[in-house]
Amino acid sequence: MSIVEQKAFLASIHPFDTLTSEELERVLGAMDIAYYPKDSVVCDASKEVDRLYMIIKGSVETSDGEGNIEYFGTLDTLCASELLQKCEARTYRVIEELLCYELPKNLFMELLESNEAFKTFYLEDIATRIQALREQSRQTEFTEFLTARIRDIFIHAPYIVEGSTPIGKAVAGMETAKAAAVLVQHENQTGIVTDTDLRRRVILGSVSLDEPIGKIATYGLVTIERDDFLFNALLMMTRHGIKRLAVTQNGEICGIIEQIDLLSYFSNHSYLLSVQIEKAHSVEELRTVTEGFVNIVRSLHNKGVKSRYIARIVSELNTKVFEKVFELVIPKAWHSHVALMVMGSEGREEQIIRTDQDNGLVIENGFRADGLEEKMAAFSHALKTLGFPQCPGRVMVNNPEWCMPLDAFKKNIDSWVDMPEGEAMMKLAILLDARCVSGDTELVTELRHYLFERMSNHPTALAIFAKAVENFEIPLGWMGTFGKEQIDLKKGGSFILMHGIRALALEQKIEATPTVERIKRLNDIGLIDRKFATELIESFDVILTFILQGKLTRLAQGKAPDNSINLQEFSKLERDMLKDALKVVKELKNFIGYHFRLNMVG
Repeated sequence: MSIVEQKAFLASIHPFDTLTSEELERVLGAMDIAYYPKDSVVCDASKEVDRLYMIIKGSVETSDGEGNIEYFGTLDTLCASELLQKCEARTYRVIEELLCYELPKNLFMELLESNEAFKTFYLEDIATRIQALREQSRQTEFTEFLTARIRDIFIHAPYIVEGSTPIGKAVAGMETAKAAAVLVQHENQTGIVTDTDLRRRVILGSVSLDEPIGKIATYGLVTIERDDFLFNALLMMTRHGIKRLAVTQNGEICGIIEQIDLLSYFSNHSYLLSVQIEKAHSVEELRTVTEGFVNIVRSLHNKGVKSRYIARIVSELNTKVFEKVFELVIPKAWHSHVALMVMGSEGREEQIIRTDQDNGLVIENGFRADGLEEKMAAFSHALKTLGFPQCPGRVMVNNPEWCMPLDAFKKNIDSWVDMPEGEAMMKLAILLDARCVSGDTELVTELRHYLFERMSNHPTALAIFAKAVENFEIPLGWMGTFGKEQIDLKKGGSFILMHGIRALALEQKIEATPTVERIKRLNDIGLIDRKFATELIESFDVILTFILQGKLTRLAQGKAPDNSINLQEFSKLERDMLKDALKVVKELKNFIGYHFRLNMVG
């Protein structure tokens, strides 16, 4: 590899991509390439560390004093923590023959002093690093945003007439074609007639409908090529004070783009969809609206919006859908006597791509709901029609176990707490995340308070509840070059974090259901400090983002979305972000184990 190629290679790797051209050249001048065979030692804990290593090819493992093993693979750096005295010296052993760069300690330390971004990567806490990495990633996304082209949005078919065509006939044709403008060919030039022209010149100007349309057209048509950038289109519209541009391909007009289409691409339609949901009069009308949800999610994700904010927008829209279906299906006389609750991820406002229906109905004690079974079947069917899959565990209103009077729910809680085994704790966890979306909110609030009181008198049940964090391993070991590049990020990441926080929230009787809000409350009462709370929130967001990214990719490929990710498709930047996030999950898992004394729970 030539010097130029080596420099380009280094400049493509984070955090070396933050170095200036001069700094990169200093690194190249001082750096050596070294080879280590399998089972050899790269760095011995008994010796002083005098260099930073960056893996070109191969893999390495090390372990801390508690026996926790950490793996490193291609493009990872070794010994930074030791050089910065952030941890005890460790021995790094080669598990797959290694080719690496070696950078002298003195130059590494000088770069930390001279380059703030480079310093942030190695010296700041995990939350700050994640935010910095996210910003780096966002810059890439913004670059993609700037490079979107005209062909990426909807282009309206042109409606073109001769200039001699009577205005009345041209307008009739415009209506049939559902066009917002007419392009007019007249004497070797092309003009345009819009709704505004018709209003001003025909209606207010008293021009006869029998006059040729060429008489009222505006000439000097502003055009843009199909392969040009959207931003140029926006600039042209702004500059000329117009709302439409004719699109050309190889000089020939092939369509029209409108300002609203362009702005829609740069923003999202959540407000518009919200209005459409409110105006819907049937499930069929709702279905047309809900089909656009995934596009909103994709648009927001592509713009770099944090997953937890996307989740809140989707949750708001879903809540409006539930309210509307409730209004359409449930008799009005029932509304003040029942409470429709959503549970699980929907209850926590964290379900971005629909997975299944998790809902139930709490009925006021003594209220007689005639035709209950039929109405609940209709409700579940309506949601299925709208794209909410049925719950495999039948946590739905059409299951009598999740549709009953308040006191019956309380009896179930009693039995779950008194016999705190796996399935009972799972049901309790589902109910703990319940959020009322329609009807009498007080019914759900009373149910939650009852659950809090029952669990507060049963510390063993609380520990068994928390123990679910141990059901899955955190895939930190797979972040190197191991063969298992496909991992379930829900099991190994988001579930452990979410459930660990949920267990603490249950213990502390925290009303909020979203994981982030629970973390903030736990920080407010002093159970976790601010630094750890920030790390947890950032890490949760990173994991949700990667899960969402994987789901959107699978949907685009026509596959069913799941929670798996393929590390081979990850950039170095993304791997670093995920690795940091999973370290925080591991810290929380250890905290939960100690806090609830899980080693004493069978």
